[in-house]
Amino acid sequence: MTYQEAVALAATEFELKRDTSHTTLVLTGLTYDGCNGFCVMIYDMGDHAVVTDIGETKEHFDEVTEEEWKDLCASHGFAFNHWRIERDIRSTQDIYDFIEFLDFVSDKFYE
Repeated sequence: MTYQEAVALAATEFELKRDTSHTTLVLTGLTYDGCNGFCVMIYDMGDHAVVTDIGETKEHFDEVTEEEWKDLCASHGFAFNHWRIERDIRSTQDIYDFIEFLDFVSDKFYE
């Protein structure tokens, strides 16, 4: 799915805010720690779109090692690339799954 298609599809179910020419923020109202909002971005990869945290989640949970992130992401159907959680967007369910995963991570690691 192209970036433009992904943004149009996401707009049918989510509130969005254009960030840059290649990123759009999905507004969730959820936080990592009661203060810092989830980073859920639709990112233009050129030939397709991904939902990603652009590396923000690891900033809030920096005690988690890269290997732990890779294993955790893989076990939930996500990739961990260069400290970013990512998944190709094929439907709005991918965005819902991403938000649910960030919520799971926050519950798991926030003390």
